[in-house]
Amino acid sequence: MTAFPIPRPAQSACEGFDDEQTHLFDSLAGILADEPTWKQRRSVFFQIVERLRKAFERNRQDPDSRGDLPFMAVLPLHIGAILEKLGEEEIISVEQAAFYLLSIHPEHQQVADQWIQSDKANLKAMTKFIDTNPFYASLHRSYEQYAADPDDR
Repeated sequence: MTAFPIPRPAQSACEGFDDEQTHLFDSLAGILADEPTWKQRRSVFFQIVERLRKAFERNRQDPDSRGDLPFMAVLPLHIGAILEKLGEEEIISVEQAAFYLLSIHPEHQQVADQWIQSDKANLKAMTKFIDTNPFYASLHRSYEQYAADPDDR
């Protein structure tokens, strides 16, 4: 499988983060970086997403929060911030491409899509990844639905 260079995003997902948020995403990226391969990072990333979702839902209960905002509205920003902080240079695996597809950064989405579409084996691997990872399949489906329907925002 061919490696595809990951372009640097034109705008940081971390713009406007306070010190606490910056520290959180630094530590989440560090947790992922401790895993040597994307096969191992996959389950860790799933755990991170689930914890972010639970924290989001708890915060939504706060009367001062924007309770009308769905989790899918912030998840791509969170994934983009984590991937930015990882600072990877190229996409080389289906697990990696799968998460880059969910990033807020069009640069991440485009390179992941290019990697997937560049080879029938990559496309087949992505299909298998979705089929064998129901948690990811649910995220991917929710992301596509949210991105496709601007009336839901």
